[in-house]
Amino acid sequence: MMKGFLRVARLLVLLVLLCVMTILLSALSLKTTEAKATTSKVSQNQYSSTSCQWSVVPSPNGSSSSGLSAVAVVSANDVWAVGSSGSQRSGGQTLIEHWNGTSWRVAASPSPGSGGDLRAVAAVSASNVWAVGYYSSNSSSIQTLVERWNGASWQVVKSVNVGTSPTFSAVVAVSAHDIWAVGSYHNSNSNTFFQTLTEQWNGTKWGVVKSPSPGSFSTQLLGVAAVSATNVWAVGVADSNTLTEHYHC
Repeated sequence: MMKGFLRVARLLVLLVLLCVMTILLSALSLKTTEAKATTSKVSQNQYSSTSCQWSVVPSPNGSSSSGLSAVAVVSANDVWAVGSSGSQRSGGQTLIEHWNGTSWRVAASPSPGSGGDLRAVAAVSASNVWAVGYYSSNSSSIQTLVERWNGASWQVVKSVNVGTSPTFSAVVAVSAHDIWAVGSYHNSNSNTFFQTLTEQWNGTKWGVVKSPSPGSFSTQLLGVAAVSATNVWAVGVADSNTLTEHYHC
């Protein structure tokens, strides 16, 4: 009889332990669920329209009417913006501004010829930033314009000019030895008014890389982005149609 009593007691103890474990696991599961819900709510609130917003940050102007066309980020305390100041017809000047983490300030930049305009900028590092656009060498001739920040000052870097009125609209940096600039130029020997222009920096000099111009009247490249050295995309317009081009090996 004693043995039977002990068996029953053991069973009761096991049942009690199972009940306790079930209660503990349920409580733990509830806390985990609540924690996930809280984290999810915090994450949603962090990026909700009520907690994030755009605001105007004061930036200086050039000597006259000014505008910025592109921006590149090196770090939170090192941002570059480029554009132009003044009218290109009356001798517009390149405009480069720098964010130091506190305020925007105009940085001295070359303005060759009678008028310059920087359309795009890309950063490799704090001491290696590239800006591209065009400038007027005289009252009627337009040339490509490339400028580079070397950590101390902006300097013009010679680029190749093809046809007439060649301009750069965009630039992307793959590495210090692999930069792409795209735009367009006028080929007087062709029936098309504008054709695509793609140039690559190899660490030493800029060189033209052949690119398609499928438009019957005007084909221009307006943007460029790189996945890797052998995977680069450029976009623009061919006549009145969208245009995408892919550099790949």
